[in-house]
Amino acid sequence: MKKYLLIIYVIILVVLISCQQKTELTDEQKATLGAEVQKHYNDVMSNLSKLDIDLWTEPWSKNEFISVNSGVNYFSTFNEFRDSVKNWFSLRERQQVEIIETKVKVLAPNLALLTSITNWDILFKSGVGGKSKALETMLWRKETSGWKAIYLHESWKGN
Repeated sequence: MKKYLLIIYVIILVVLISCQQKTELTDEQKATLGAEVQKHYNDVMSNLSKLDIDLWTEPWSKNEFISVNSGVNYFSTFNEFRDSVKNWFSLRERQQVEIIETKVKVLAPNLALLTSITNWDILFKSGVGGKSKALETMLWRKETSGWKAIYLHESWKGN
């Protein structure tokens, strides 16, 4: 009987060990995932200059959205955030966004943290313009449709 219990114990142990998921990523995997997130972020920033709300909403998660803190504004739902951006787009004649520095930290196979410093040059339809610098922290999650932003925190400083 002891022999059978030992065999069963060994089988259970082997099954448990083989079922454990390994989430440790190699440096190469992290670099590949980080480059994917970087590309999506670059696309987001280049599309900002187009002032097209439909194009702008594409990289945002509609299901996993957490929140956005932008300056003194806080948005707990994606729809609130989208409506605010749409309003700001309608007031602008043009805007140019230049990425100064970006860092991506891959946290898991489907999660990455991105920090970035950008320069903004905005001209409103009223003729008023201005330049500012922004620090962004974004959390990206890989969904079935690709990498999507789920969280953003922006801090702004006028030049």
